[in-house]
Amino acid sequence: MIRLVFLLLGARALKPVWQLLTAAGVVWMLVGIAILFDLSDGALSVVLDTLAVFLVVEGLVELAAAISAGLRQHWIDALRGIAFLFAAFLVFDVPWDNNIGAAIVFGAAFLVDGLFRIGSAFVIHSPRWRVGIVAGLIEISLAIGILMSWPVPHQLTVPFCFALLLLTSGYALVRMALPLRQLPEGGSVTSLPLYAARNWHGGTARPAIPAREDVWAKGADVLNVYVWTAVGAIKDPERRILIDRYVAAVDKKGVISTGHSALEMPPDLYISHYPFDDIDHSPDDFRAILSAGHENDVAGRFNESLAQESAAWCEPDQKVTFHRFNPQALRIFWEAYSQDKTYNLTARNCSTTVIQALDAALEGSSYSGHIWRDLFKIISNPQFWLLRLVRGRAESLTWTPGLVLDYTRLLHSVVEHSDRRWRSKLSDAFSTGRKLAHVAERDGAPA
Repeated sequence: MIRLVFLLLGARALKPVWQLLTAAGVVWMLVGIAILFDLSDGALSVVLDTLAVFLVVEGLVELAAAISAGLRQHWIDALRGIAFLFAAFLVFDVPWDNNIGAAIVFGAAFLVDGLFRIGSAFVIHSPRWRVGIVAGLIEISLAIGILMSWPVPHQLTVPFCFALLLLTSGYALVRMALPLRQLPEGGSVTSLPLYAARNWHGGTARPAIPAREDVWAKGADVLNVYVWTAVGAIKDPERRILIDRYVAAVDKKGVISTGHSALEMPPDLYISHYPFDDIDHSPDDFRAILSAGHENDVAGRFNESLAQESAAWCEPDQKVTFHRFNPQALRIFWEAYSQDKTYNLTARNCSTTVIQALDAALEGSSYSGHIWRDLFKIISNPQFWLLRLVRGRAESLTWTPGLVLDYTRLLHSVVEHSDRRWRSKLSDAFSTGRKLAHVAERDGAPA
């Protein structure tokens, strides 16, 4: 969470307040420790109940907007609204159920996530795979403790998990804030030590960018993210729920498609990483293919343009357009990144390349000159937490075109529509509903 917040605010906003951020991290951890030592006093229940109210309002708005605009086209928004309502039920202190429901959900979440971390560490085998296994074992231990109601009883599950969140995020904040004072002028936050994990920037520092006020895109400048989803890139696919959305799709002839991702800044910058020769996606050697080690590095190439790529294959079936981005930072990133054409199916593929380019182009995109207000807007936006969830899953395994599509849609909402919250969302939904009703009335009226 902290790394993503730092990325959205940028080094120019954060470096001047590194001391305050360090102090806030320390206070954060102290509050978490205090909650752990005094879980039974109920002082946290008011805060959590307030959070539950906000989740209820957000969930109801999402549902109302989806219903007004049409559930068939906006069913994902409806599911998101239901998820917010369910989260509110878990957070809200309901005496009659003794919080058993929350204990089961949190325990199951820790258990599944821990097993996922361990499994992905064994399969991907990145340089930090041992860290992934240790983290997974810790999560499994927490899951067992929560489900067995020891040492924390079920009714205190939510405050206990909240305290753990404060401790871990406060520690991360201190570790992020202290190195800020040594960051060179124009440097990127992704060169800080905590970004050394795979799929952030591989531990390599991004070149410094001279500090300027007018670096953001203006006028008709756009940044397009193109996605060829796995199921959209082949004809007559054999449908497999979730698998063909996030991993790979197979047609009736047995041809496998993993999809593709690319990024474009017209008129002259196109980023599309591809293996020089097609990689054999044989399921017989699935474990070896997914390893992120250098033994799976192959020669790669960068496609020149969308027109060339579409002519050789097919048109992308999804597109997300950004208007707020840093063209200079993107060009500097690409000048350095494009020197190495090495391709790795897991660690350096088309999707990881697009995400790193987005990191460069959108760093600091949520900073408007008022850091504390901007910080509150970020962390109070439910879309941000979904964004963090998607990024967390991708970091644990790898980026795929399906995850890139989910991430860029949420990122677009957080970066460019952070002010369009409940009232504007409902207004748009009801406006769409009125237009649809008008069309239906007109089409059904007698001639």
